[in-house]
Amino acid sequence: MWQIERTTYEPEKRLVEESLFTVGNGYLGVRGCFEEGTHASSMRGTYINGLYDRVPMRHAEMAYGFPEIQDKQPRIIDTQTCEVYLDDERVTLKSKRYRDYVRRLDYRKGLSERRYVFKTKSGKEGEVSFERLASLTRKNLLIYRIKVVYNGKIELRSKIDCNIQNRGNTKDPRVGAGHMRLMKTLNIAKQDNQIKCLMETAHTRIEQATVVRYQVMSKGAEVPLVHLTNETEAMTIVTGHDEMVMEKLCIFTDGLRHGDAMSAAEALAEENLETDFSKLCAEQSDFLDRYWAVSDIEIFGDDRAQISVRFMLFQLLQSVGTDAYSNISAKGLSGAGYEGHYFWDTEIYVLPIMQMTQPEIAESLLKYRHRILPMAGKRARELGHAKGVAYPWRTISGIECSGYFPAGTAQYHINADIAYAFIQHYLYNEDLDFMADYGLEVLFETARLWWAIGSFHRGEFMIHSVTGPDEYTALVSNNYYTNAMAKYNLTWAVKLYEIFSKLGGERHEKFKALCERLSLDDAEIDRMRDSAEHMYFAYDAVMDLYAQDDTFLTKPVWPFRDTPKDHYPLLLYFHPLTIYRHQVLKQADTLLAHFLLEDYVTDLQISNAYSYYEPLTTHDSSLSTCIYGIMASRCGREKQAESFFMESLRLDLDDTHHNTKDGLHMANMGGTLLGVVAGFSGLRIKEEGLVFRPTCPGMWQGYRYHIKYKARLLEVHVTESTFKLKCLSGKPLEVEIFGEKYLVENEVNIGTKNEGG
Repeated sequence: MWQIERTTYEPEKRLVEESLFTVGNGYLGVRGCFEEGTHASSMRGTYINGLYDRVPMRHAEMAYGFPEIQDKQPRIIDTQTCEVYLDDERVTLKSKRYRDYVRRLDYRKGLSERRYVFKTKSGKEGEVSFERLASLTRKNLLIYRIKVVYNGKIELRSKIDCNIQNRGNTKDPRVGAGHMRLMKTLNIAKQDNQIKCLMETAHTRIEQATVVRYQVMSKGAEVPLVHLTNETEAMTIVTGHDEMVMEKLCIFTDGLRHGDAMSAAEALAEENLETDFSKLCAEQSDFLDRYWAVSDIEIFGDDRAQISVRFMLFQLLQSVGTDAYSNISAKGLSGAGYEGHYFWDTEIYVLPIMQMTQPEIAESLLKYRHRILPMAGKRARELGHAKGVAYPWRTISGIECSGYFPAGTAQYHINADIAYAFIQHYLYNEDLDFMADYGLEVLFETARLWWAIGSFHRGEFMIHSVTGPDEYTALVSNNYYTNAMAKYNLTWAVKLYEIFSKLGGERHEKFKALCERLSLDDAEIDRMRDSAEHMYFAYDAVMDLYAQDDTFLTKPVWPFRDTPKDHYPLLLYFHPLTIYRHQVLKQADTLLAHFLLEDYVTDLQISNAYSYYEPLTTHDSSLSTCIYGIMASRCGREKQAESFFMESLRLDLDDTHHNTKDGLHMANMGGTLLGVVAGFSGLRIKEEGLVFRPTCPGMWQGYRYHIKYKARLLEVHVTESTFKLKCLSGKPLEVEIFGEKYLVENEVNIGTKNEGG
């Protein structure tokens, strides 16, 4: 239950498995392609989180404020290839002369392993194995270990390839196309047992350096290396007999973080002279032991679910940025989908998982958003807003990279999503210093924008021409999700202004200096308070239902019965205007707001929203089923909750959306894990404390997870009949369970309450 494993090689699944068997560490990621090579169509890829090139953005018709350039995440140098020859015959799975094939991605070791026995044309057999690891303790390091045992001549040809370009798909907007060659080679050099490569991004001219160090042993003796280089490639050839082990240590740096990338890479190579595969494996295991001790979500009675949940926890760890230069892209570091762009997925789907048990990582993600504030401010001015910031819908460096503004720039809710994440972090940690240094400025600047795009009408504050999370409904007035999240953004900007106004010492001085720099005063805070208190929400009194926007309920329902099953997702088969004119959702919208801000509505209104909007939702987005599963749990609809959870759980492992080849769906992973925590156990983080409504799915015997909350470590354990909450460290605390208050000093143990629906 600590690994995914394949015991057969199926060529038709190779691209999906390249995504599934990705190894990474938040800084770099390498797709799980075969070292010895298989097919030309392999989507080989190595990526550095936060590295970008910029290319022109072309529009069929230009208008003021449209982005003219966009970021793209480049594929960097390919270090994966190592061809294997036995008695001069190349080892390849295409020959089908192999047995005992096994492939694993081990979550405890943090290691990818693959091995099989290959039979040559002469009938002799050789054992080949490939292992790789992206160090979670030394972020710049990736190491390969190739071992061959064969009674005869063995030759290894390791390639370092700089002749790389991105891949695209002109028919799928989720992939991107154009400007494929984003890196150029500046220099390749060989020196003793090393290959050094210096590249730079084609337009932004950000350096990227790689030092590859070889150590090759045959029967305990070191094997001499032969290096061959040209302008874009280096090949290292070694020969031996009977047994050969190659360790290939790769060190990656970039100009964003390291200035002189090659000098930094050479220095790291010197620091790691004694570093080998066994040492990195030991460090990796120790690191992951500590990670799993607090971050594991244990599932009892369902091995398949357990394997999938741990796969998600591991892949999120491999993909999430851990410095202010990076975030987590829609596909993490596992593929080229969405061109490496960061979206609102981070704050609403991934950050909640990190905030539970990995607050340091959560802080890094939030610091990235603070770092790009100046560019968000510049974008707000381009959009005609005199104050505040407009965070880009999709970006890497901080510029807006969405070319389709109805489903991009118009999603102003990203401002409130980011503010929400800072507020949740504050509720988890009560870290006033972090808020003084980072959070306050983000909250004040995002809150300011609502006055730029909203206005009072008959005493109510309304927000016009926006798009909510549902991208099948665009450019509307008073989208419920946007208005609700804006209200929360404004409310907390006022609340924290008042809190810091009353503080003393250095925190108050920082607050005072910030207000002076922003020209923020009591009068503007009063306007924020007034806007929040009088926020307008479209509401149907007959159905006791909050409408998705002003006109949504007046539109005809999408003709679902007349839509062929092979015409989903709708965005690939119907013009956007056709979709916009109907009641049809790509993903949760109003219901997502009810999840995040349930205190704004009654339980009956939540249930009514679920009943109304779910049948109208296509779930064409990978962000959809996980939220509907959580809200099915909230409404007591256990069978639907279990069904949605299982659908989101297997999205990548079973490739149910048929695009896992382009990379893993990181937001779905975060949302699925929330399905356990926020769905089945009903956890909510509120100003007054932790709230639980625990249930245990009928398909499980129970589940267990941990929470780091205000200098405490808590353990939650739910079974078919009991809910246990332990305070493993820290002071006692009061929590709410099924509406009742409990003081947790050591442990609270009550019966679970399974309400049908």
